[in-house]
Amino acid sequence: MPGDGHHKPLMPIACSRLQMTVSWRMNLLSLIFTVLATLASIEDAKVDSGKWVHAGGNITLRYDGEQSGRYRNVSVMKQSKLVRRMALSERSYSLFEYDPDPATSPDGRYVLVTDVESGEVGLSDGRDSLHERQYCGFIDTRSGCVLARQTGQFCGGQFNDAGAWVSPALPDLTLSDGHPTAEDYASGRLSPSDAPDGSLDNLLRCDPLGPSNRDHYRKLIDAEIFDVTPSQRKALYGG
Repeated sequence: MPGDGHHKPLMPIACSRLQMTVSWRMNLLSLIFTVLATLASIEDAKVDSGKWVHAGGNITLRYDGEQSGRYRNVSVMKQSKLVRRMALSERSYSLFEYDPDPATSPDGRYVLVTDVESGEVGLSDGRDSLHERQYCGFIDTRSGCVLARQTGQFCGGQFNDAGAWVSPALPDLTLSDGHPTAEDYASGRLSPSDAPDGSLDNLLRCDPLGPSNRDHYRKLIDAEIFDVTPSQRKALYGG
């Protein structure tokens, strides 16, 4: 039929135009998401300008949410991009302490952050006394994982040329070997807390969900070790 000869050559052109339209829309959506993510990062930097410190290399820390000279939140930026913003809840006993010269590993992979836990201690005469303890931990500037949070002489250490943390309290610590895992929580070696390193968010940054640790995350869900939302449960449990 004459009609068939007229319309058949147009079909590939129509498909090509459809593919171009879909591709254009996907690229537009990708651009929109990129712009929104950039704006969110900029807005985060604007909220309560707080207190900034250059931590060496291309790493910057910003403290905000000032409270009696300490801070409820700290943001870690690398090459001006937000790695992680840690916001301590009101129920946390800890506040971050500003450090004018934070220790940074030679390769810029880890930066030291300090927090102080405060609480009332009952005395024998019935009075309460404020007790404080300083802790320090490291933020992995790639993942945002907080690891190796310790107190005492550990905090007085320094990085050696090989990037290990050397302190009077413990043997040299290679930080890449010291991150918490889902197995640590599933086995009871670690327990969740309101401290900077004790949240589910931190665990997922330190030990991302994958085939090798899914069973441990399932154990965490079954034992109700962390409070999780239905969507988190589905993602972590795999069902």
